[in-house]
Amino acid sequence: MKKQGATFQKIIVPAVIVAIVVYLIFSAWNGLRDPYSFVIVYADTMEESIDTEGWVVRSEEPVKGGGGLVQLKRNEGEKVAEGAAIAMVYEDEEYVDNQEELLRTKSDLTALQYATYDGSPAGATLEDQMMSALSELRAASSSGDYSNLSEETETYRKLVLRREFLVSSEAAAEMSQAATELYQTYESLQSYQSGATEITAARSGMFSSHLDGYETLLSPKSLIGLLPEELEAFSELTPLSAEDSLGKLVTNPVWYFAAILPGQYSHELSPGQTASIYFDSISKTLVMEVDSVGEVQDGQVVAVFRSAQDEHEAGELRQESCRLILESEEGILIPKEALRVYEGENGVFVSSGYNAAFRPVKILAENDDYYLVKPNPKNENDTRILRSGDEVVLASAELYDGKVVH
Repeated sequence: MKKQGATFQKIIVPAVIVAIVVYLIFSAWNGLRDPYSFVIVYADTMEESIDTEGWVVRSEEPVKGGGGLVQLKRNEGEKVAEGAAIAMVYEDEEYVDNQEELLRTKSDLTALQYATYDGSPAGATLEDQMMSALSELRAASSSGDYSNLSEETETYRKLVLRREFLVSSEAAAEMSQAATELYQTYESLQSYQSGATEITAARSGMFSSHLDGYETLLSPKSLIGLLPEELEAFSELTPLSAEDSLGKLVTNPVWYFAAILPGQYSHELSPGQTASIYFDSISKTLVMEVDSVGEVQDGQVVAVFRSAQDEHEAGELRQESCRLILESEEGILIPKEALRVYEGENGVFVSSGYNAAFRPVKILAENDDYYLVKPNPKNENDTRILRSGDEVVLASAELYDGKVVH
């Protein structure tokens, strides 16, 4: 048996080696015969940016809560008027159970009273208001902004009931009777509210339940004339306890981001200039405006950016790592080996059927391996346009327009 195994090894091992050598020779020969390879190119973006860290600061006030059972009456991101209710605090579960029925009864009663009131709109005015209310609901749905959804829905419901009251005498009689009964129910439920405390907004603003303890430690005023060492000192602040707070009111839609940058960029940023900042924690780029650029200290400078947009995206931002995008170019990304000079023009060859076709390009930016380019036709009648999705020819051999590559 041992002798047969040794004989087998003597035969099979050289055979495998020969097979590998033949394959490599064949592959090399095939590559010489067919020197063309292809890559599909797509649109992309190259940017010059700075990685940095900073702090988000806004005008905000904690909303203090009392002891007992708390029931919020505001949704996250909902706008609240000065003096409007934010929450109810109850002594025990009985009041909590009663509150839901009370609110539903009050909503139904208000809608019926509006529908049956002689001074409510009618005719063309009513139809116009209904169309306007419906448009607001559609706009909110399209934009994803539901901060005023409850009010917009309630407005549309009252208008629909008003029209039903006007066009149907039977419906009018039923609504009038229902309004009387609901009023009595509401009065009865109200008698159970003596043990409830209403918490109202001291100022108008946007309600948020997110608290991190920096609400009263940082404010837009703290960013005025800020030096790098002072911004770094924000990290040494001790966040305040939020145990006795229900949430906060953001009292101004304008929010700020202060970041430390290399001092050389103090001359490249000026107040009013638009800046794009990619925040790592939300994986999103937000467009802001340069608010101020401070004094250079030890080769560093504090730049403060501001925005009145993207309140919801920025709502939970505080100490953030980010990327300040200084320049951004959009174009088509091509391998560097694909670029050729053909009849005095920079460009690439693309596969067009069985042949190569030249497409002139202009270089916008580059990195180690790629160029970012855009089409560069001679005039508006020049149809040699490189497009995203084109198959670009990579070749070790000579190429020209019409060269067979397949």
